[in-house]
Amino acid sequence: MENYLYTCQYCSKEYKPNRRKKQKYCSNSCRTRAFAIRKNSGLNLPSIDRKKPTKTTIDKMSLAGVGNAAVGTLAVNLATSLFIREENKPATKKDLQDVKNLLTSRYHAVLNMPSQSNGAKPFYDLDTKQIIYLINRQ
Repeated sequence: MENYLYTCQYCSKEYKPNRRKKQKYCSNSCRTRAFAIRKNSGLNLPSIDRKKPTKTTIDKMSLAGVGNAAVGTLAVNLATSLFIREENKPATKKDLQDVKNLLTSRYHAVLNMPSQSNGAKPFYDLDTKQIIYLINRQ
């Protein structure tokens, strides 16, 4: 606990702080009034420990950095192709196009029905919503 008195930054009254080096105002009402004045009028009240923000530096692009990024990407892609099984790899645009073509085709084979005596196999027609038998369907 602090042994000396602080000065309120809003009303300039001296007070004994409840929190060490954190308290800038003597009461909640002074704190909220100071906040309202700062936000509404754009005025900045003086503060004790206000530090100026440091400027951020923007790194420039270098050939070495680009080379390191390329080598890193190549290493990750190589490790992915070597150590991950094919069924666990992410889908590509070609894989999605194959699934779309499969789902948008008109005829789908019915696997739990027997073929006819002439060799025609059963298919479900998505347009007519009926089972049809087709010969030489591959």
